[in-house]
Amino acid sequence: MTPTEKAAYTDRASSLGLSLGQFFREAGASYVNRSPQRDEEKALEAALKQLEWSARRTEQTLDQALAEVRAALNAASMTSTGA
Repeated sequence: MTPTEKAAYTDRASSLGLSLGQFFREAGASYVNRSPQRDEEKALEAALKQLEWSARRTEQTLDQALAEVRAALNAASMTSTGA
């Protein structure tokens, strides 16, 4: 580790209220505790949220289109009945 890197890590640890040793222990623990399964679960959760958002947006668009079609049919019906 270069002196510049150590200084940066020391500053970061200090800003978090940690000693440099505690900073590295926690960083190492988070690295060790990472699992491909957890990363995959997070990716799937993000994809599900995006899918839910897209489905809601699609439903809103279809509802709007259906309302426009109904309005057009009502207007055509009124025109053809002479009302």
